[in-house]
Formats: sequence, structure tokens, C-alpha cells
Amino acid sequence: MENSLKILQIGMTDNLGGIETYLMNYYRNIDRTKIQFDFINIYNNELCFSDEIKKLGGTIYKVSTYYKHPIKYIKQVIKIINDNSYEIIHCNMNSAVMLFPLVAAKMSNAKVIISHCHNSSSDKGIIKEILHRINKNFIPFFANSFFTCSNSASRWFFPKKVIKSKKYYVINNAIDIEKFKYNSLIRNNLRNKFNIKNNDIVIGHVGRFNKQKNHKKLLEIFLEALNKDSNFKLVLVGIGPLQDQIKEIVKKNNISDKVLFLGKRDDVNELYQMFDIFALPSLYEGLPLVGIEAQISGCKCIFSDSITKELQIC
Repeated sequence: MENSLKILQIGMTDNLGGIETYLMNYYRNIDRTKIQFDFINIYNNELCFSDEIKKLGGTIYKVSTYYKHPIKYIKQVIKIINDNSYEIIHCNMNSAVMLFPLVAAKMSNAKVIISHCHNSSSDKGIIKEILHRINKNFIPFFANSFFTCSNSASRWFFPKKVIKSKKYYVINNAIDIEKFKYNSLIRNNLRNKFNIKNNDIVIGHVGRFNKQKNHKKLLEIFLEALNKDSNFKLVLVGIGPLQDQIKEIVKKNNISDKVLFLGKRDDVNELYQMFDIFALPSLYEGLPLVGIEAQISGCKCIFSDSITKELQIC
């Protein structure tokens, strides 16, 4: 709508993850006659949900990546903000290593610049951890509103003066509860589809195959479970750089018939229905949406102790 409030979203990627799910959960449910989201894309590929974004009325701007062309990126984003009169810029961030989105917003005519923390640590190495610790002190210079997914995440992400400020807000990672409610018909259909027997105990996991999600530990746990009961099965949903490595471990342990790799899916809400247990042994998380979704779906959940207790909702 012509008179709607336009918010420019920065941080959506071409790979399905927590930020992408979070943004779309809100975008689908806001009153889009009053508020409209538009998005920045720095990737060669289409953004996640790009077709749906366009159907919902959103605009996607393709710009240079700040990894290779930071100055060009800043100039392009400033022009987009000023030419389209964006007053609110929402920068969704997993770390403070790259502050270019905030810099561009600060140099534009935008009135509200939001720095939104979605993570509680990083596995990018010591150099980037040092950069994060230095750069996070500059966030209050560029942003004037500060969002976080959990208080524990913000302690890693923001300097103390931000957490004490009146512009600091904890924003819940909301989901559509109806979409994830337990459904025995879906459960039975999916278990039949994947040849899962009635007496099989399914451990499920949803997450990108990277160091953070700790798939190696998950396999260790699963092997221990199999030693006690051969009816256990493991279902892994997602893609990522360590997927082949995890498949090789499964093959070496001769448990290929016990582990299902389902790849990238758009029916995760239904897949929860066939799980008996949901396991998330992550090394760190902000406030993982998958943990909330699994609880709403009625799964028994096992989370690592590095995940904030704020995740426990039932």
C-alpha cells in the first residue's frame, strides 16, 4: 500500500536458517496494509522465500556483497534507503564482525536503525571472535534501537550500556502455533512414507550441517542409544558444509539403515509429527526456533546446556 510504513530488512540470506524463519513468521502475519517489509540481497542466488516475499508485496534489492565490495555496498544501500524514503532499517545480525549494514544505515536519512542480535556465540575462529569483541562496542554509535532474541544472547552481542538502555528490547521468536500442533494422521502417513515401524523410536534434528549444530555429538548419542535399543532411528533435516562428513561417519559405523538424511525441506512443521524425541546438542544458540516448534509439536526435547533456559516454554 502506498501509505504503509516501509521497513528495510537487512540480513536475510539465501540459506534457510533462524533469521529467515523469524522474519517470515512476522512478515506473513503483520497487517501488510499498514506495514511492508522490503529486503536487501547480497548473494548470487535468490533469497530464501523470494517468491513468497514478492507475492506478499515485498521488494528485493540486489546489491554488491560487502565481503568483496564494502564501499560499493554502502553506497548502494544508502541510495536505496534515501531514494525510497525508508525511515526504519532492521539489521538482523549473527555477530558484530561485519558492521557495514549499520554503517550504511547511519550514513542515510533513516531515523530508526535497529541492530537485532540473533546469536549467542560464533564458530568462525579466533580472529573473527576478536573482531566481534571490538566491533560490538561501536554498535551504539551506528544503531539507536537494540533487539535481541534472548537475554543470554545479548550479553555476548551487545556492550553493557546497550542492555541497560531504554532502547533495548527482547523480541520473542514467535511461531504460528496452529501450524505445529500434533496431528496423529500426519504422523502415521509420514512414518509409513519413510518406512518407520510402530515400535521404532525416532530421534529428530532440524539444523544446518555446521560446527554450531554439533552433529558429531548427536551421532555419539545416537550410537549409545542403539546399543541399548535397536529400534532407535535418527532423522536429520537440513543441508550444510559438513553433511558429507556426517554421512561418512554414518557409513563407517554401519548404521545407514538407521539414519535418514532428508535435506532441505519446506514441510518441517509436519516432520516434527513423526519424531518421538527432538535433540538439539548445539554448541551455542540465540533462541532456536526449532526448539520452540518441537515443543509445540509435542516432542520430548533434549537440549544442550549451552542453550539459554529461556527456550524452555513447556
